[in-house]
Amino acid sequence: MRRTFILIIALLGSFSNLWGQEVFPFIDNLEYLRSFQNGVERQVDYLRPVHVKYSEEIIAYIDNKKDFFIYDGESKQKMTGLANDFKIGIEIAAWNTGPIVSVWDRGEKQVLTQFGGRYEVSDSLVVFEDRRDNAIRVYYNDSIHDLYYSVSRLRFPSSIGSNTVAYIGNGNVHYAFVAGKVLEIGVINDPVNYKPGGNLIAFNDPFHQSFAVCHPNEIVDVEPITVNDYKVGYNAVVYRDRNNNLRGYIDDQLVDLSSYSAKFYEVFRDIVIWGENGMFYAYYEGQKYEIANYIPEEYKLRDGIVAFRNLNGGVSAFHNGEVNIVSNLTQAPFEVNGNTIRVKVNRGNYIFYKNGKTYQH
Repeated sequence: MRRTFILIIALLGSFSNLWGQEVFPFIDNLEYLRSFQNGVERQVDYLRPVHVKYSEEIIAYIDNKKDFFIYDGESKQKMTGLANDFKIGIEIAAWNTGPIVSVWDRGEKQVLTQFGGRYEVSDSLVVFEDRRDNAIRVYYNDSIHDLYYSVSRLRFPSSIGSNTVAYIGNGNVHYAFVAGKVLEIGVINDPVNYKPGGNLIAFNDPFHQSFAVCHPNEIVDVEPITVNDYKVGYNAVVYRDRNNNLRGYIDDQLVDLSSYSAKFYEVFRDIVIWGENGMFYAYYEGQKYEIANYIPEEYKLRDGIVAFRNLNGGVSAFHNGEVNIVSNLTQAPFEVNGNTIRVKVNRGNYIFYKNGKTYQH
């Protein structure tokens, strides 16, 4: 049942990316705010904004009149003229106007609380403090869930993942919120380093002295003893065990990635990269790839893509199992959003790389 649930989540995520309009903002040489979308550019605003944040699906910004807008690839909506702060996820954004905390989710706007305090946004949820009831709540999938109430000072969760939250409730009881479900971990008096991701939360369990992963309905011991370090993506946990082997717990399966003392590793959603013996590797969709026979001085990974500085100072990309040169411009700044790479040529001019094609803007 759990595997079926995870498969459905993964498929829904794939469909969302298919149906969504991927955006990538840039300021052109006229100081206009534009968006690169599937090979063409769209006009978003005619003046340089004061502040911009973006994901694959939305561009959120404060314009030069201090109004707060969200652009979803098709049209822009004014949220408010009084935003004190705003934070975004993939298709979600939250902001506060004084104590009022509001959310925009796939085109719909609503107030979460009129007595708000601290709040955080991840890919698909908003964790917020409701001071009216002295409670910590989470907005997820069009619903508001209560995490816990308290008669004393609230402990705001510090471990927030894509659709997950690890938190400590009353009586020092530890809990995991995973994809809309709350699972009790238990009373733990020692500090715990929770690493939340998509559909799971990983942690070294000080009580059982094991390395464990919280799923929506159960806790699984991945290793019988604690591990050195660990990072989490979507349905994926990557860690170095006591022997410094790099291993993965990916889609409920254990995967041996490297036994040569990986010097570093990173995880983003469903892609893993690491360096070993002066080589640069990736693990994606069940396959291990050698990306480069050197360790890049700069690299950025996002949705199934790794962009990195090559030996000539240009930008290369690993995507769809292949490595291609994106730009030969030496030391040009680059960014990655979704599976698109943006390389800055000069002020207001950019190269975009998407699905093996290069576009000049």
